[in-house]
Amino acid sequence: MSDRPKTRPGDDLNLLPVMNMVTILIPLLLLSAQFVNLAVIDSTLPAISDDPAPVEPLREPLDLTVAITGEGISLLSRQGALDADGRPAPQEGAALGCRGGACAGPESYDLAALGRALSLVKDAHPDEDVVILAPDSRVPFEVLVAVMDTARSEPGTDRLLFPRVVLAGAAGT
Repeated sequence: MSDRPKTRPGDDLNLLPVMNMVTILIPLLLLSAQFVNLAVIDSTLPAISDDPAPVEPLREPLDLTVAITGEGISLLSRQGALDADGRPAPQEGAALGCRGGACAGPESYDLAALGRALSLVKDAHPDEDVVILAPDSRVPFEVLVAVMDTARSEPGTDRLLFPRVVLAGAAGT
């Protein structure tokens, strides 16, 4: 004789617990899918290499840097500090200070003046497409994203300014 238990004609599978679990899980999974939104900020990190970078003999790179601190935004280049008109400045410091003196929040930074200054720098150096952002560690993330957007394209137009944004170490920590 076999060791299998014999089934009786009245024994059926009880699928009610499995159906209850599926009934609960499907709406839960559908609701959670609604809240998953991903945003990507396209930026470039500095490359580390032992190979020397190829250097064009006729043109020296601008190395345009936008330093973001609690006092405002400064434009720097290989030649030194730049003023709000994109020309060499006599001293370093916040060329684009905050409205009201102190940078209380993201709305305090003068992004319109930054856009105009970057547009003038782009006019003087049309071949440049890289800008380096050097934010202070206390600068709000919203300010960093707004400066990144302003550096990429001229506000109100489709003109690309510096589409390759590189994040660097903190400016004034």
